[in-house]
Amino acid sequence: MQNAKIWEKWEKGVIMDTQLIDHNGGKPVAYESTLVNPKNLSIFGSDLCLKVVAELAKQPGCAMDLSRKLNQHEQKIYYHLRRLEKSGIIKQIRTEKRYGMTAKIYDVISPVVATKLYDDGYPLENQIKTKNPKVERFLYPFIKNGKLNAKIIVGNPHEHGRHDSRASDSVHVADLIHFLGSFIKKPQFPCYIFDTQVKKEDLKDNLILIGNPKHNTVVDKINQDLPVFFDHDNEWAIVSKPTNKTYTNLASGIILITTNPFNKKKKILLLAGKRSRGTKAAIIALTQNTDKLITGERDQDLIRVVMGLDRDNDYEVDHVRFLE
Repeated sequence: MQNAKIWEKWEKGVIMDTQLIDHNGGKPVAYESTLVNPKNLSIFGSDLCLKVVAELAKQPGCAMDLSRKLNQHEQKIYYHLRRLEKSGIIKQIRTEKRYGMTAKIYDVISPVVATKLYDDGYPLENQIKTKNPKVERFLYPFIKNGKLNAKIIVGNPHEHGRHDSRASDSVHVADLIHFLGSFIKKPQFPCYIFDTQVKKEDLKDNLILIGNPKHNTVVDKINQDLPVFFDHDNEWAIVSKPTNKTYTNLASGIILITTNPFNKKKKILLLAGKRSRGTKAAIIALTQNTDKLITGERDQDLIRVVMGLDRDNDYEVDHVRFLE
């Protein structure tokens, strides 16, 4: 019965996700793969279509971008983009304003496209633990070659710093560490340090910072120089420099990846909120909504502002809404 339902979806052209296990040097390597209906494979009979996919694999773009890069009429590009999107090979990831118009920005869903002609699979004797390669690339350089390549810095739960504050964000770090741990082969302990224990040389590493400037003294040192910061004079409201917007909701939080001000060759990942609820929202956004953070444009700062939601009415944040 289950196979019948799957085949019914298959006939309607519904796209399903799968994984390709390849062998590289005798070792199994997993690729995220888009499983498409065999009827849609004819799309790759066009050289221009293949060029469109190749360009989008390098960097997400719109029809205008691709038209200029490939020296082709924009209407031809639109035609192939529509076919690729309908087939489930690319997807729209955002929109941008271009010359007074709205441009749709597309990205390739996965590096492998597969199809299934009939059901004849076999169970794996030894289950292979696979990971999403896009998420692994997104977490670089904080995780490198299966190792934590950063200092995780949380606020001290005792009164400290110029604001005499007690950090209450640390409790949410457990979910973050559980998420990161799935990409780490050999965990090292301890995996975090308090802001009060940080030494000067620690700041020159890649940093994962938890909590706002009131609760984390390291964040306090760099707050005003960040592209999205916390306004001390407005009860720690979140201010986004790129959009000029201010967020005052108590459950608002930020996910920021940018250059480390203490060492330009390193990066920082900041997960923080106006209050502890906002920090939890930021961590939920990273751990449970990672696909919405992956844009493929890691040469630029990643800035996301979210608001925590309580969908099951238990007074705890369990979902997020992306504000920017």
